[in-house]
Amino acid sequence: MERLSTHYYVTWVAITVWCILTTTLFVIYGTPKPFAHWNWVDILGEGGVTIFVCIWLILILKSRPDGRVTAYIIYGLCFIFFHLWADTLDEFIRLPKSISWNNWLESVPFPIGIACLTLGIYYWHQEQIAISKHLLKRERHVRDHRLFDALTPLADANYFKIQLDDIIQKFPQQEHCVILLDMKQFAQINQHHGFKEGSLVLQYVSQVLTLNIKPNDLVCRLAGDRFVILLPNTPLYRAEHMQYQLSQVIELSHYYSESNSVRIPLAVSSACILVQQPTAKDVLKTLNQTLHRNKNNLAKAHVIYEL
Repeated sequence: MERLSTHYYVTWVAITVWCILTTTLFVIYGTPKPFAHWNWVDILGEGGVTIFVCIWLILILKSRPDGRVTAYIIYGLCFIFFHLWADTLDEFIRLPKSISWNNWLESVPFPIGIACLTLGIYYWHQEQIAISKHLLKRERHVRDHRLFDALTPLADANYFKIQLDDIIQKFPQQEHCVILLDMKQFAQINQHHGFKEGSLVLQYVSQVLTLNIKPNDLVCRLAGDRFVILLPNTPLYRAEHMQYQLSQVIELSHYYSESNSVRIPLAVSSACILVQQPTAKDVLKTLNQTLHRNKNNLAKAHVIYEL
């Protein structure tokens, strides 16, 4: 509700006052048109656009925080609404030709609204450029909120598959690698510290991974406690070096529990492969098999070491 406090009520108060004022003026100085003289094409066209502008205002007011972009877009849509409302009233009420203020009500708000809306879109364009830079390692050329992970600030597995398939098709001659990271003992973290803490751990790891990959790389949450990283145009030896570095960064990080400030040790199992399969589905299948094999080899080595 705090997000709605600044522009929400002011906007609807202004629209309500304008509607009451203009309707009152039209009723006082004009005469209703007979039903037979109603132009339904104009009524549906102008009235429908007026309704859609209201819908746009509601969506923007409920989805955007206060700021310069929001203000200009809202002001622009409000003035456009003022123009459309007066234009719609003109379809139902006939004013005497001696009255000229109705032309001002219909004509003046529209260019003001278009100018404000254009400024808002211009500043929104600058805002989107800044946001795109911020999300550079979390999305590649395509943005679809339906493919965002609900828990972490990353995209999900479906988004990763789309991007990987796109790279395989467009750049088949280049070397591409994929890294899979699987959190160790994550179930124990949930058991001892709670699911909320487990969610915070996943968010923390996602931030760590984002900070430690190249600008053109892509990190996504694959599923559960697994993260997958796409390294376009990267040879295998460099990818394996990054795999080791990322594992070390996570294991050496100091993550503390939110509830009691106790350090929670973090570690990952990992796998890295060169993309040689025709589809993303096949790549992920091979990647999972490689991870499973690495885990088994590590377990066998641990047993031999103990013996």
